[in-house]
Amino acid sequence: MITELGKELRKIRIDQDERLLDMAERLEKSAAFVSAVEVGKKSPPSGFEEAVIQAYSLATDVAERLRQAADRARKAFTIEPNSMLGRDTAGLLARRMNDLSEDQLKDIREILNKK
Repeated sequence: MITELGKELRKIRIDQDERLLDMAERLEKSAAFVSAVEVGKKSPPSGFEEAVIQAYSLATDVAERLRQAADRARKAFTIEPNSMLGRDTAGLLARRMNDLSEDQLKDIREILNKK
């Protein structure tokens, strides 16, 4: 079963008139690995979507859809804060993530989306 990320990757390939093998070569990954990410057998590694965005010079809206799909495909995230406050905040968020309401999560996301 293809994932949301897999659909985005396939759309990129179709738009570029490429095969899975072509994308794998462009990303310097094996075709088996790219296929496994597409169908959800493997979680996309950190930086995978950025490599795709760079390799294909994706437009902002397409890049954002790809980032969101990659985030949704991941089961876990690694955060490496560079300050004590960042570590405290990341730890607190990790501990409380599943206890927050949808409205609270939306508020946090809105804060994080501000540039």
